[in-house]
Amino acid sequence: MEASGLPIIRVFKRNKNLILLAVPVFLELMLSVAMGYVNQFLLSGIPLASNAVSQSNQITNIFVVSFSVLSNSSLILLSQLLGKKNEEEAVGRIYSLSLIINLVLGVIVAGICIGIAFFVFPLMGVDEAVIPYAIRYQIVSAPSLIFQALTNVFSSFLRANKKMAFPTAVAFLTNIVNAGIAALFIWGIPGNEMDRLVGVALATDISRFLGLAASVLFFVFGAKGRLSFRLLHPFPGKTLSKLLKIGLPTAGETLSYNFSQLVLSIIVNFSVSVLEQNLRTYIMTFTSLIYLFASGTGIAMQVVEGNLLGQGNKDDADLLVRDVGTMARTVSFLMAVIFTGLAYPVFYALMGPAVANPEVNDIGASIETVALMAVYCMLIDIVLDQGRATNLVYVKALETGGDISFPVLCSIFTSWLFTVGASALLCIVCGLGIYGAFIGAMLDECVRAILFYVRWRRGGWRKRSLTQGLE
Repeated sequence: MEASGLPIIRVFKRNKNLILLAVPVFLELMLSVAMGYVNQFLLSGIPLASNAVSQSNQITNIFVVSFSVLSNSSLILLSQLLGKKNEEEAVGRIYSLSLIINLVLGVIVAGICIGIAFFVFPLMGVDEAVIPYAIRYQIVSAPSLIFQALTNVFSSFLRANKKMAFPTAVAFLTNIVNAGIAALFIWGIPGNEMDRLVGVALATDISRFLGLAASVLFFVFGAKGRLSFRLLHPFPGKTLSKLLKIGLPTAGETLSYNFSQLVLSIIVNFSVSVLEQNLRTYIMTFTSLIYLFASGTGIAMQVVEGNLLGQGNKDDADLLVRDVGTMARTVSFLMAVIFTGLAYPVFYALMGPAVANPEVNDIGASIETVALMAVYCMLIDIVLDQGRATNLVYVKALETGGDISFPVLCSIFTSWLFTVGASALLCIVCGLGIYGAFIGAMLDECVRAILFYVRWRRGGWRKRSLTQGLE
């Protein structure tokens, strides 16, 4: 019997089992975001070092997307194969193949990030005082990308097996270790500003290594099927082809998006002050928490949707996706409104060291002015996050349903037209500064949301099958 109450309440009640799966994913994503930016917050008293971490993250985020090629596609295929039952050998081939390739990718990406560190930051328009810090941080923290590549793929294996709590425990361990070691280097061990930055980078290396070790243990005890490199002989070319057919386009879309964000950062770096650059970085960190529920429920939805598609229940999959979209938009709206209400006091406190530093506050802005700027950006973000919540759900739904090319092409087109093109126009020509960057991103997310929603409702995904030939 359908639960009584308001329609939105009925939607949440109808999907309570999915929400239970999504909560650990939501927590894991929150912890992952926290680790990505905790170093910036710990270094907030050293504005040049904090800016350096932000600039370095812009570079590594572009390359880290390569780790998702096999992790995303393995999650989709594993969820459908596990829904069909009795497919242990096909599952084992995906485990083994994804792990080997992500190891190779991790080594390559770490090497690239070290190699380009010496010349990429001037090309990005990074302030000269920040560049030495950014170079040192990127070189020291680069080895951690190898551990991250392997942890990502183990997380996908565990999620496909509905062991959502295990990756969350890994993220919690990683964050605790990272924050503890970083705090020790910043406040507990004597040294200059560069020494403290290097200590923070070493904390990233150590914590990600321990996270990988924990992921391996959880996989051994919690996943169905076996990881055996003997399953790679003879080489499973059909399995690799299927993984790449799913993973490369989706990774290409994410790569394009991340690269467009880098170009947007370059536009912002050349058109606004160092103080406004720092403010935008903190706002993006602040707002990244808003869409984590949408992202977490979208990932949990992929697993359940994959099981349903593996069983042939396409009508149930359709209802599931529409319900998750409704829940994601509702939660994102409520969180965006709450965060907007908190923005003034939060940024008043957070931006104090930067405003007081004449090297950073090169426009002489007061702390009250800076806090108000954050509030105005947050108002724009309320609309932006409605589009982003829809995108995070429907792009995963389309990919799991086998409709790969359309969302990729749409995302590439809109991110460059709006995130880069419109933002450049608004920031530079119209002189709107960081407001222009947020408006351009808002247009990108909202236009994509409409396109993805219409594509799903048209139902072309119903005619596709991803696992055919793998059984």
